[in-house]
Order: sequence, then C-alpha cells, then structure tokens
Amino acid sequence: MKIKEIVSALERFAPLPLQDGFDNAGLQIGLTDAEATGALLCLDVTEAVLDEAIALGFNLVVSHHPLIFKGYKSITGKDYVERCMLKAIKNDIVIYSAHTNLDNAEWG
Repeated sequence: MKIKEIVSALERFAPLPLQDGFDNAGLQIGLTDAEATGALLCLDVTEAVLDEAIALGFNLVVSHHPLIFKGYKSITGKDYVERCMLKAIKNDIVIYSAHTNLDNAEWG
C-alpha cells in the first residue's frame, strides 16, 4: 500500500478542514508515492521515535501533535524539531500529523 493511500484514509476519517486555525495538521515531511514499509504511531515526533522507525525499517510516522508549527528560514539542527526534520528527510521517513482535525472529527 502506498503512503498516499494511508494519508487519504486518515483524511477521510479526520478531514483537514476540521483543524483549528492555529494548527498545522497534515503532511509535515516527505513524499507519499512510496510503498509503506510500516507505520509508527506516536503522540509527539521525537528523535527517539524516528530512531525507532529507522530501526524497524518503517517509512511512515503518524503523530497526534505536529512536528512543525512555524515557518523556518533555515534548518541547521539547532533544536530537536530541526534535528527531527533532518533525520526524517535523510532517512526517507514521511511524517503525517492528525491533531485538532482528529480531535474535531466524529469519533475523534
């Protein structure tokens, strides 16, 4: 199954228009045309979560809280968010977040 099919299923259950105005739910990092090798679910994306995904050979992380909330002018690895972005990109890991859209969905 392609990652985009998983993303599509998540968005059918928790459509992105349901997210609150401050939120940044949805695709955070990566390309969705790849076949999913496994998905790791988490509350927050951390370096340890990405290390686990790498160790398991998974290329999709689905989090509740978005990793990226603000715009970046540079990505240098100065904090855990930037280190997570770099690690995900280097390891071809897609990060998808379902936050307030999931909270606001029926049965969410």
